[in-house]
Amino acid sequence: MNLNYEQIKCQMLSYQPAWEDKKTQLEALTIPEDIPFKEFFYASRDILLQGYEFGKIISEDPELKSTSLEKLQKLNADYFAPIKPEGYQNSMANPEYAVNLYGKDMGQLLSAIYTQYRNTRSYLLFDNYLQLDEDLHLFFTLYDLTSSKDFNFDIWKKEYRSVRLSEMKLKSLFKNLLRLNPEADNYRKIIETSDLNDFRYLFHCENYISDNEFSLADFISKYPPDELKKLAKYIVQCWVDGFIREKKDYTIKKYVSLNIPCGMERLGKLLIEELRKLNLIPLVGQPYTKGANRQYSYDHRFDIALLLDRYYVDESLKIAEDILEELKDFLINQAGPVYIDLFGEAPFIPETKSSIIQFNSEQEQLYRELISRNSFLYLKYYRPNETSFTIIAFPTPEIGPQFPEIFADTVKFNTLDSQKYAFLQQKIIDVLDTADSVYVKGKQGNETDIIVKLHPLANPEHQTKFENCVADINIPVGEVFTSPLLTGTNGTLFVDDIYLQNLRYFNLKIQFEDGWIKDYSCTNFPDPEECKKYIYQNLLLPHQTLPLGEFAIGTNTTAYQMAQKYNILSRLPILIIEKMGPHFALGDTCFSHEEDAPHINFLNDKTMIAVENEKTATRKEDPINAYTNKHIDITLPYEMLDSITAIGYDGTRTDIILNGRFVLPGTEELNIPLDEGW
Repeated sequence: MNLNYEQIKCQMLSYQPAWEDKKTQLEALTIPEDIPFKEFFYASRDILLQGYEFGKIISEDPELKSTSLEKLQKLNADYFAPIKPEGYQNSMANPEYAVNLYGKDMGQLLSAIYTQYRNTRSYLLFDNYLQLDEDLHLFFTLYDLTSSKDFNFDIWKKEYRSVRLSEMKLKSLFKNLLRLNPEADNYRKIIETSDLNDFRYLFHCENYISDNEFSLADFISKYPPDELKKLAKYIVQCWVDGFIREKKDYTIKKYVSLNIPCGMERLGKLLIEELRKLNLIPLVGQPYTKGANRQYSYDHRFDIALLLDRYYVDESLKIAEDILEELKDFLINQAGPVYIDLFGEAPFIPETKSSIIQFNSEQEQLYRELISRNSFLYLKYYRPNETSFTIIAFPTPEIGPQFPEIFADTVKFNTLDSQKYAFLQQKIIDVLDTADSVYVKGKQGNETDIIVKLHPLANPEHQTKFENCVADINIPVGEVFTSPLLTGTNGTLFVDDIYLQNLRYFNLKIQFEDGWIKDYSCTNFPDPEECKKYIYQNLLLPHQTLPLGEFAIGTNTTAYQMAQKYNILSRLPILIIEKMGPHFALGDTCFSHEEDAPHINFLNDKTMIAVENEKTATRKEDPINAYTNKHIDITLPYEMLDSITAIGYDGTRTDIILNGRFVLPGTEELNIPLDEGW
């Protein structure tokens, strides 16, 4: 298969005539009122035609200069109305609604198919006529089955699978070329060529555009240009610093993945310019939004179960292996991403539903295999030991009326002096390097009580067991971290309110035995079993348990005080929260797939040796199962913390934090924001 993007695109365009014929049939179709599954067919026809209407505007007015902002807003509102909270209860997108209409099996299937049809706008934006034609083929196949009164669920599911599994290689190749080939970088072209003062450009993004995106775009458009340029330079310099401190060479690479929020395109354009100065080609992903309704995404997170069997896994992995080999030059030349995150949206607590599609036990095993083997194949070409990254977060206007002040204060703590923090943090590391373990205890009312076992040092003069982390890959500055030994790590971690991977948890309690999760609970729901299921599906799945992959101590008391000042601790991302106290990561270590590369402390040239644990140490004998492909940070903020104590090999105890304050000599300066305020 030829990797020339234009030729692959031509293959996709070759399906356009067949799609046009089916589209004409759909436009002329009169669906009887008494037809079985009429709600499904009505909703599917409507969403497909709405998608075509938007696609027609883009094709006729690619720069959106002739289409009014009001019309674009109406099209956007109409397209997303069925999944917005106010319309979702009676929408085919809602599995509960579909199951109530058609029963569990057929309802789940038809809701998943309708959800697939909602990709129409995206397919049209990228001329993906193969998938457009497949969707209409499925629509008419199911319509014909209904007309002939064939309601056999197995036949309907077989037709769905047939469409989804056909031309898998071509569809996957095209999707990957859109992501990796600079010739296909539609969003970079939009950002570089659009008039960013004309907010119609926002509608080039196929995601839901709300008032929040307009507010963010307006704010960034009025942000002092020199300050915005300085911020872009700082972010890219942090990315470069990640390479320098890890003794890697970004100049041997070609591409940088750039991910920005919708509304921050002006900053994105400046980042593109800064990256180009380094002779790098930015690859810009679709500017992201929160979406119209997080419950909708949550309800459909396991729809792949309709496809997930032995055949699907084997075929997917075979195709992935072939495609990655064909795309290897794009992957090998990836330098690593620059990622701009947002925080401040209202915390999301999903509604649990028995109507959604779930994995069975066999599928959980297959899913774990699929993820692990895909990761293994990908890392054959994308080489972590040659790449780096940087990620930084800013508030969204959704955080409230104090957004401008919060944004300004976020810039302040995101740009703190790395060198100053490095010296303060080194004082903590020097003590931890003499410790056998670390004891972390929550204050009264918090059940945290855990011993973390540390690696021994064979040569303390030249080795260290903690990384001194400043503002390069993970902005803001402020943590020291290690990979704990599993054996000897025991106890309980408890956080009363935390936001993990876009979901909120109340009274999250995790118990460890020799470094592995033994038990867990929360109080999100009245039924304890429902709480365990919530944690399992959203944190552990597809694993039954996870190891403790990282232990860290956050030192950014300035960021913490800002959170207290605005009372927004529960609305901060883990990227920032992890710098506000001890944190524990479930899953892989921070050195996943880079254990055998050198890791040198940039202050004293000591070699970081705590790069693996008993699980990842099996990577040479069993490289696929040595990793969990998860890394979930859980922080215990200072206000919940009683003490962090280093325990020496002779039992000597040295407090690093006591009563929520740094007490180790030489680190008292970290208490200033806590004691004096912002």
